[in-house]
Amino acid sequence: MANESVESVARVQRLLRDVVAPIAKRFAFEDVPSEGEVAGAPCVLVLGNHSSGKSSFINHLLGKTVQRTGLAPTDDGFTILTHGAPEVDVDGQALTTDPTLPWAGLRVFGPELLTHLRLKRRDCDILKSVTLIDSPGLIDAAKPESERGFDFAGVVRFLAARADLVILFFDPDKPGTTGEALSIVTQSLRGIDHKLLIVMNKMDLFKSLSDFARCYGALCWNLGKVIARKDLPFVFTTYFPVDNAVPPALPADEFVKAREALVREVVDAKTRRADNRITQLQEYVERLLLHATIIRHARTHVRSLLVRSFVSSMGLAVLLGLATWFTFAVDAAWWVRGICALGAGLALVHGVSTSSRLKSAAQRDVAARIPELFERVFARDLLTRASGDELRARFDAAAPRAQKALETLGALSFPRFSAADEARLRDVVAREVPALRRVVNG
Repeated sequence: MANESVESVARVQRLLRDVVAPIAKRFAFEDVPSEGEVAGAPCVLVLGNHSSGKSSFINHLLGKTVQRTGLAPTDDGFTILTHGAPEVDVDGQALTTDPTLPWAGLRVFGPELLTHLRLKRRDCDILKSVTLIDSPGLIDAAKPESERGFDFAGVVRFLAARADLVILFFDPDKPGTTGEALSIVTQSLRGIDHKLLIVMNKMDLFKSLSDFARCYGALCWNLGKVIARKDLPFVFTTYFPVDNAVPPALPADEFVKAREALVREVVDAKTRRADNRITQLQEYVERLLLHATIIRHARTHVRSLLVRSFVSSMGLAVLLGLATWFTFAVDAAWWVRGICALGAGLALVHGVSTSSRLKSAAQRDVAARIPELFERVFARDLLTRASGDELRARFDAAAPRAQKALETLGALSFPRFSAADEARLRDVVAREVPALRRVVNG
C-alpha cells in the first residue's frame, strides 16, 4: 500500500503540472500546489486559543521543550517544526525563498507575515515522519487584518488546505467563545471536516464533574452554531502532564486514553497523505472550473454589450451614409449633401468613441457583478442539485480570485475557455480522481 500511495502522489503531481497548470495560468488562477507541497512530509497544523495547551501538546509529542508555554501569550507567529540535525532556526524570508522547501506560497501574504514565521529543525523522532505547525493563539475578538498586520485567516486557510491533519484546541476558560476561534472555523476551516480534530484540553483543572459538564456543553453549543453538520464531530477531552502540576480531581483514565488516541492520530497522519493530496487536486480543479466558467460568461457578456452598441452606432452611420449617397445621386443642394456627410462622419466617430468608453465601463461593471452572474449561470444547478450548498461554498472560495482577475486584466484580455480545456478539467474530476482513490483505498 505504501508503494501505491507514493505512485498516486506522483500521479497527482503530473496531473497538476501537465494538465491543470497551463489552464490555470491562462486564466490567472492561483498557482497550483508546488511539487514540494504535494510530495513533502505529512503535515499537522495546530490551532487554538491563547493558553489552550497547543505548545504543551507539541512539546509532549517531541519529548522535550521546544516551544515556550505559559498562561500569557508567548508567541505571535507561526512555527514550522521539521526534522534535522544540526538543530537550527530559519527565518521566514529564508524559509519562503528556499526552493527545496514547500513554503514559497506563503510569500503572497506579504513581509508582515514573514516576520512572524520561522522554521525549527529539531532532532526528534516524531519529526522524521511528520511536520508540525504551531500557530499564534486565537484572540478574543475577530479583529480586522490590520490588527495582526497580515491576513491571519488567509494564512490559516492556506496551511489548513495543505495540512493532512488540523487540530483545534479549546480550554475551560474559553470553550469556543472567542470571536476569532469561531470565525476561523466558519471561514478558514470550512470544508475540511474530514481532517479536523477538536480537543478540549486541561481536563486536570476541573474540580467537579458538574464544572466539566457545563464547560463541555458550552463548547458543543458554540461549535454547533458554526459547524455546518447534523452531528458534532468527536471532541477529545484530555490534558498534558506538566512538571509540579496538581493531580486531576476527576478520574483521569479516560482523559489519558483520549491523549493517547490524539497522539496516534498525529503519528498516523502519513496514512492520510495520499488521500488528502487527491482531495487537494479535486478541490483545486473544481475551483478552477468555476473560475474559468465565470470568466467565460463575463467575457461573453462584455462582448455582447460591445457588439450591440457597435451595431446600433454603426447602423446610424450607415443610414446617414446612404442618405449622403442619395443626395449625390439626385444632385441635391451642396449644403444638403454636406449636412448628410457630416452627420455620417459624426455618427461614425461617436460609435467608435462610445465603444471604447463602453468597453472599459462594461469590464468594470461585470467584475462587480460576479455574484449576480454566478446566480444566473448556475441557476438550474443551484435549484436542482442536492449539492447546491457545496457549489455555493466553492463559489465563495473562487469568487475573490475571479473578481481580482477581471478587475486587474479585464474580461476581454482572457482567451476563450474552450470545450477542450473544460473537458480536460472535467476528466480529472470525473475519471482521474476516482481512479486514484481506488488505488489508495484498495
